[in-house]
Amino acid sequence: MSKQEARSKKQEIRNRKWFLLLPFTFYLLTFLFIGCAKKEKGDLTERKVPVQTAPVKRGCIEEIISLTGDIHGQKEAKVYAKVPGKLIKKVKEAGEMVKENDIIALIDRDEAALKFSEAEVKSPIDGVVTMYFAGLGEAVFPAGGPVIMVADMDKVKVVVYLSEQDIGKVKKGQKAKISVDEYPAQIFQGVISEVAPAADPATRKLKAEILVPNPEHLLKPGTFARVEIVVNEHKNILLVPRRAVLEREGKKMVFTCENNQAKIIDVLTGAEDEKNIEIKKGLKKADIVIVEGNYGLIEGTKIEIVK
Repeated sequence: MSKQEARSKKQEIRNRKWFLLLPFTFYLLTFLFIGCAKKEKGDLTERKVPVQTAPVKRGCIEEIISLTGDIHGQKEAKVYAKVPGKLIKKVKEAGEMVKENDIIALIDRDEAALKFSEAEVKSPIDGVVTMYFAGLGEAVFPAGGPVIMVADMDKVKVVVYLSEQDIGKVKKGQKAKISVDEYPAQIFQGVISEVAPAADPATRKLKAEILVPNPEHLLKPGTFARVEIVVNEHKNILLVPRRAVLEREGKKMVFTCENNQAKIIDVLTGAEDEKNIEIKKGLKKADIVIVEGNYGLIEGTKIEIVK
C-alpha cells in the first residue's frame, strides 16, 4: 500500500469515529438544555414579587373646587383729596395703623398770590394704610383718582369667580382653604360670605367672596391667593390609597393578598381626593390591598410583602 493510500485510510477511520459520536453528542446537549430549562422554570415558579400593602379603612373625603382669587380688606376705603394741590407729606406710611379721623397726609393748596393752610387727608375708618396712589410732590384733585387706600385687615375677603359648571355647587356658609406664596406651609380657614345673585354676562362667571380671619395681618390686600372651596364632605366611608386602584378593560379593580398570592377584586369607587378613593363595593374594613408592585401582576402571582 502506498503512503497516499495509507493516509486516506486513516482519514476515513477518523471520519467514521466522529460520525458515530454525533448522535451521542446531540442527545447529551438536548438533555443538558432540557435540564437547564426545567431548572429555570422552577426558579421562576418559586420567585416572589415584592409588594407593599395598606389596610382598607374608614375616613372622610372632601370634594373641593380649586380656584385663584384676590385678597381685599374686609372694609376698604379709597380716600380722595377734598381740595386741589400737591401731596407734600405722608403723616402715616403704608402699613401703619390708623383710627377713624386720623390724619394720614397733607396737601399744599397754595396758589399764586393766595395763602392757604395745608389741607388734611383723614382716614374714614379704622384700619391700615395699604397704599398711596400718589407720590410726594404729585398733584391731586377732588375729581381725580384716590390718593390713599385704607383697609380693615383684621379680616380679609378673597374674591373668586365661579365657572358655569361650579355655580350650582357653591353656597354661603361653605368652608374654604386659603394659601399664599408668602406662607407656603400655612393654610388659612375661611367661609363663603357672599355669592352674587347673577353671573356677569360678559364672562359667564359668578362672583363669590370668602371671609378669612386675619388677626396677625399675614394676608395682604392686593395679593394673590389659591382657594379650595369644600363643596361636599363624605364622612365615615371606606377608603384605600388611590394607587391601589387599577383600571383594566374599563373596570376598576384592586389586588388583595390571599395565602401569599395576589388576588383580583373588582370594586366600585366613589369620591376621591389627591390621596384616597372611596370604595363603595368589593371590599370591607381591614382588608389588605396592594399599593406598590401591583402594576403587571396577574391572578395567583406569589408575592412577598415588604415594608
